[in-house]
Amino acid sequence: MRIIRRLSTIVIGFTLFIAGLLKLMDPVGAGLVMDEYFRFFHLNFLHFASDFAGSAMALCETVLGIALITGVWRRVVAIVTLAALSLFTLITVALVIFNPVMDCGCFGEAVHLTHFQSLVKNLILLALWCVSFLPFRSMEPTRKVKYVSFSIATVSVSLFLLYSVFSIPMLDFTDYKPGTELTSIENMDWMQGDETVLLSFSNAQGEYTDSLALHGNVLAASVYDPAEMSAQRWHKLSTLMGEAAGKGYTPLVLTASTPELITGQLSSPELLPYIYFADRKTLLTLNRSNGGVSFISDGQIVAKWSVNRLPDGAKLDQLAASDPIESLVAENHGHKIKFQAFLLYVCAVILLL
Repeated sequence: MRIIRRLSTIVIGFTLFIAGLLKLMDPVGAGLVMDEYFRFFHLNFLHFASDFAGSAMALCETVLGIALITGVWRRVVAIVTLAALSLFTLITVALVIFNPVMDCGCFGEAVHLTHFQSLVKNLILLALWCVSFLPFRSMEPTRKVKYVSFSIATVSVSLFLLYSVFSIPMLDFTDYKPGTELTSIENMDWMQGDETVLLSFSNAQGEYTDSLALHGNVLAASVYDPAEMSAQRWHKLSTLMGEAAGKGYTPLVLTASTPELITGQLSSPELLPYIYFADRKTLLTLNRSNGGVSFISDGQIVAKWSVNRLPDGAKLDQLAASDPIESLVAENHGHKIKFQAFLLYVCAVILLL
């Protein structure tokens, strides 16, 4: 029975840990999900706090999972876990009843559950909690070394969140993930496959210019919040786009602004010939970094960079001279290895230390 109790606790812990870590990897996505919950519960006045709340909830979920796996402060952690699972269950009951058009966001963009599936998942976790912690009086003491492993793992995932805030997700599960084939509004009638998505944008006259992203080498900047772009970021983007144009790329600065507002928001007027207009949610999905860029080759998304790590001229030359498939593998394989290495490191700390 002791082994069954411990295994049940570890299952709950790993579920919370993985769910939280996937959201920590994508704090912008976590903020979007939190904003949907605020709107569902008519708490729109909290919109300003959605990004912070999403990241904070993800961090708490991850740390709670670590606490369950390491077995620290068993009674307190058991009570907090019961409160969290009960809250999650009540929320999913409301989602099942009212069936809003939204994703539960349980596992970020990696796994999409229906409201009913999310409810079943929470009920299973509650059942496992009963197996793990009832009766309360039979809890075993925790080895002191586990408090060390808990502390190391907690600091590690906090630093992981800090890295994610200034970068883009190591693993991209969005509709515009690398490898995705783009299409235009003109081609929508015959677009096929789950890997083909629409990237729609227009010029200042309101004419759709989607086809610009479908041919040749394209460098597309995603500026979903132009008012939040500093003069330094605009300058970096201007320098990059000018250099890209000189190397044969098609530069696109896709913004969620309007033709009337963009001139006042733009501190680098030389970018005006490259400015196009798109939906904010589309730009958020294309690149999580405000001012981040995506490299597109003949309509296929190959690589992405945050505004803090824009490619230089040598990188542009390398991408232009390389086979797009080879670049796709090379650019994204490293991110997968980094995430897998971090996951193995944290698991080793919480399980083996």
